Amino acid sequence: MNLAASQGFLEALALLNSEASDLCASYELQRLPDAPDLATALGLRVEDYALNMIEPARDLPAALWQIKLAPCARAQLEQVCQRWFFSSRHMQVAPPGRFRAQLVARFLESLDEALGGFSLHAVTMAPPSGFWYAIHWDEIAFELGDERYLLHFSHSD
Repeated sequence: MNLAASQGFLEALALLNSEASDLCASYELQRLPDAPDLATALGLRVEDYALNMIEPARDLPAALWQIKLAPCARAQLEQVCQRWFFSSRHMQVAPPGRFRAQLVARFLESLDEALGGFSLHAVTMAPPSGFWYAIHWDEIAFELGDERYLLHFSHSD
């Protein structure tokens, strides 16, 4: 499985969608921790995030995040990508129509090459009170057997 093309695509688009101000875009495709099911894997990810990605580190059990999963159709994935790929003022000047559709289509082709056959799940959560996760975000999980990945889009300051 080759995720490098999808990850490179996301890194470039995150740079293009980071505002000139202090707004930072984070677009990532990451393998989720091994777990018996998708919900547990997502819980392990947010627990790790709270312990290792923020200062000061906090022990926040997965149950506090109120993680929910819902089936996600391909059209919803396309809409999420369209919204995030053209979220900054800079990228909103990109020509509408064919250019934008082709950019999203090329990214989805790279995802299909890496994760074709995986089921998609929209992820929603409510981080624990008093904990900062991002200004806004969208996440879609991919699952096939015991292999799971998370597509993460967010803006932070």
